[in-house]
Amino acid sequence: MKNSKINLPSDPLNGISIEELGKKFRDGLVSCKKVTSTYYERIRILNPHLHAYIYTDEKQGLIWADGIDKLFASGVDLGPLMGIPVAIKDICSVNEMPTTNGSQIKSDDITGLEGSLVKKLKSLGCVILGKTHTVEFALGATGLNKYKGTPKNPWDENVHRMPGGSSSGSAVAVASGLAAFAIGTDTGGSVRIPASLNGIVGLKTTKNRWPTDGIFPLSPTLDTPGPIARNAKDTKLIFNTYNSTKNDLPPIKLNGMTFGKLKEPFTLNLDPEVEEAFEIICSKLEKLGANIEEVIIPEANEKATLFPVIVGSEIISAFGKDRFIKNVEKMDPVTGNRAKLGLNVSSFEYIEAKKRHLELEDIASKYFSKYDALISPTTVMQALEVDKSTIGGELHERSLLASANTQPVNIFGLCGISFPIHNLLNNKDNKTLPIGLQIICGKNEDEKAVEIALALENYLGEPQLPDVSKFL
Repeated sequence: MKNSKINLPSDPLNGISIEELGKKFRDGLVSCKKVTSTYYERIRILNPHLHAYIYTDEKQGLIWADGIDKLFASGVDLGPLMGIPVAIKDICSVNEMPTTNGSQIKSDDITGLEGSLVKKLKSLGCVILGKTHTVEFALGATGLNKYKGTPKNPWDENVHRMPGGSSSGSAVAVASGLAAFAIGTDTGGSVRIPASLNGIVGLKTTKNRWPTDGIFPLSPTLDTPGPIARNAKDTKLIFNTYNSTKNDLPPIKLNGMTFGKLKEPFTLNLDPEVEEAFEIICSKLEKLGANIEEVIIPEANEKATLFPVIVGSEIISAFGKDRFIKNVEKMDPVTGNRAKLGLNVSSFEYIEAKKRHLELEDIASKYFSKYDALISPTTVMQALEVDKSTIGGELHERSLLASANTQPVNIFGLCGISFPIHNLLNNKDNKTLPIGLQIICGKNEDEKAVEIALALENYLGEPQLPDVSKFL
């Protein structure tokens, strides 16, 4: 029975941006400690229902926040993210916090010590609230985790739906107002997929734009950390601040831009609602003066052969073959079965796959001489029911398609961002589950991808967030 007596404090970002929250800190209108305390109160109330966090340390978080307030009072300003509370995916090491990698198998030694990304966030004055749930070893797109738990998609209080993975908890935390933003990782879609299914924004960065030390090495070839935020405006601030980017360029105008509308295999197996929303956004772009040209990239189908070879080989390499074989039966069956594929990969096959990966990077880069960006649905489906997505469930095979449209971006070495478009559907009751538009740009064109998403946001309005009070 839902408890109407519970008083859920308002999301500190309700109606304002991260930048505006930072201004409140600097103007003395609110303290970082107060905002951090509010997030922890929301976590205490909502996390038992949503399971976004696997670990929090309120005592240390408030001590850190108090220290940030003292720095503000002394005139120290570390930049736009100073005092902003952030959640970290539990495959990233954070000092004095456990790292489980979403597994019952001890593997924190593989992840290593706190890495450059987390250290940089701390140096910018971010307050780390805790660690968020992940698919085991980040190897899965559904968000399901048999042993550590599966976060609940906040858009349906009655049915446990896929949160998307592997950065499942990070996306749920942001969508539910349990963090100002979160860090995820993306090897085959693990930032974009949960962002899409939770109705928020997720950026897959170009390889090497953000460091990967101190992060579980699922695939050193393909791993890319990235931010998950409520909207494109916040995403821009996070990305530019982290990269010390001074963006003095004028805002992107969609008028006159040329978008490549990806066809097969990106349009196969689409839910009717996903297909409708995608066609609507393409039509709106044309009305704004953008050029839309259909494009087929047959090499995208190579994800099916390259991804299991590269990722399978590299996760086994991370463990060491003997250690992997000894522990694989303790893994989530879905994770374990995917990882075991790497045992059958020869050195020759791996080298050839790596070679082809580099060739595909060159092939893909040529498209951006003609197109400003490529677009597709982020996921082919909306969030499926968890019970129907598990092994043996009636929708299990369909759930495995969650990464169908995102994996090629990793294989091609590109960057991409997922932007919510479900509000485009004629839905008077606001019951439509989230749908994401994937905007793909060339290598190291991350800023451009973010700017395109922001231009869409300025035109369509900021994404709506779920009403999490319904869970109480």
